[in-house]
Amino acid sequence: MIPLDEYHTLGLPVSTSALFLPSEEEIPEIACSATYIIGEGSNILPLGNLPPILCTRAIKGYQILRESISEVEVEVAAGENWDAWVRFCIAHGWHGLENLAAIPGTVGAAVVQNIGAYGVELAPFLVKVRGWNKRLEAWQELPAHTCKLSYRHSIFQEKGWQDDFIITRVTLRLKKSFEPVLTYPDVRKRVDKVRSHDPWYLYQVIRAIRSEKLPAQGSAGSFFKNPILSEAELQRLQQQAPEIPFYSMPDGSFKVPAAWLIDRAGLKGYRIGDAEVYEKQPLVLVNRGKATPNEFLALAREVQRIVWERWGIRLEPEVRFLEAQKTA
Repeated sequence: MIPLDEYHTLGLPVSTSALFLPSEEEIPEIACSATYIIGEGSNILPLGNLPPILCTRAIKGYQILRESISEVEVEVAAGENWDAWVRFCIAHGWHGLENLAAIPGTVGAAVVQNIGAYGVELAPFLVKVRGWNKRLEAWQELPAHTCKLSYRHSIFQEKGWQDDFIITRVTLRLKKSFEPVLTYPDVRKRVDKVRSHDPWYLYQVIRAIRSEKLPAQGSAGSFFKNPILSEAELQRLQQQAPEIPFYSMPDGSFKVPAAWLIDRAGLKGYRIGDAEVYEKQPLVLVNRGKATPNEFLALAREVQRIVWERWGIRLEPEVRFLEAQKTA
């Protein structure tokens, strides 16, 4: 068994029966030997020792495909670290991703999750992805519109695609002019208007906000998705809590912060064993030292139960639960 200490961010004592770190060229040969596909392991909860894993973090590089005065289309390898890629883009004068600073994980995982933060999502910048389709045993290019990106979702989380399509390259279209997105209150409060048109400054502000809300280690970032409610559901919730913050979505629905629901349910600092609801950001579950997979699973289920009983809202995990390898 191979320890997975360096391959997931929760710091749980789990291993895998086999670990593959292929180049892009090696993927067709070994893809079918792997049960799970991971990047940096920043959005997974291993529920025990795992079956064979393919990790894409060794797939590196980028190339400019098209460039004009106003924009650039660039293909980046799926294994590149996301935050390092955001910094690279800013340094080259390619803009749009600044609000996605300091999100852990790889470029490929960013597409799988359709990452978003502080009023910006990856989706508008995606042009296409390239990867190996295990079922077809072929390389495949998928235009953005076929990837079914929505709030924290893509086709790569669905049956027939999850762990069956290995993203190796991602093509993004970025702007050469910087237009700051300051729609979120947390950002507006922190930004100096005089400096708001400096992309490096905005990047540092976003990074500082995130660092205050996330522990240095032992977490998988936001553990639950923010619930999306209909107008009627929001009105029912407002009868219980008139002060609840909400954000209007383009389709007429409303997003409410899961952190607020968890906090007001009295769960901040709640603990099962060494698994804890983080005191500085209740959307985060943190390993306080020697947490086990069972403790994390029990804590997640308890948070869901209490929030349901308090608010009548079912929290959906953003973190992916990986089932343990079956033993004979």
